[in-house]
Amino acid sequence: MALIVEDGSGMTDADAFISVEYADAYHSAMVNATWTGDVALKEGAIRRATAFLSNSYQWQGYKRQGRPQALAWPRVDVTDREGWGVAFDAVPVEIQKATAEVALRELVSPGSMNPDFLASEQVKREKIGQIEVEYLNANASAQSARPILLIVQDIIGPLLCKGAGNSLVGSSYRV
Repeated sequence: MALIVEDGSGMTDADAFISVEYADAYHSAMVNATWTGDVALKEGAIRRATAFLSNSYQWQGYKRQGRPQALAWPRVDVTDREGWGVAFDAVPVEIQKATAEVALRELVSPGSMNPDFLASEQVKREKIGQIEVEYLNANASAQSARPILLIVQDIIGPLLCKGAGNSLVGSSYRV
């Protein structure tokens, strides 16, 4: 099934921020040799990347078409860290680049950006022979199970809400 790429109008049926052609050009320019394979697999990776970016961050502003809009972008009332307004009738280049980066990870390892997390399955103590190790992060959560892609955090940082529960405020750092 072909991607339905957001065109900037706030579509109700869009399922992608970028096309396969955009991702192909991006990864060619970045010399990412692992962006290869069947178009259907690339489309699936782009859909998962789009869903991850749409649902995993608190963005500035509001969806252009409100709740009926399928994806998190385009948005109104958004400025970058320098105070420049972000166009309300397009998906920002930062989101397009971040989608390509996340899609690469999803192509190589499908589902890697949203791994299943079951707190009850955490290993607290492990014994092998006479060696016993106890370890448990009491603060572990589903959010902590997600990988942190610093390149993505650096790209999208200027578009995130400031201090709204994001571990990232304007630029990337790990807490």
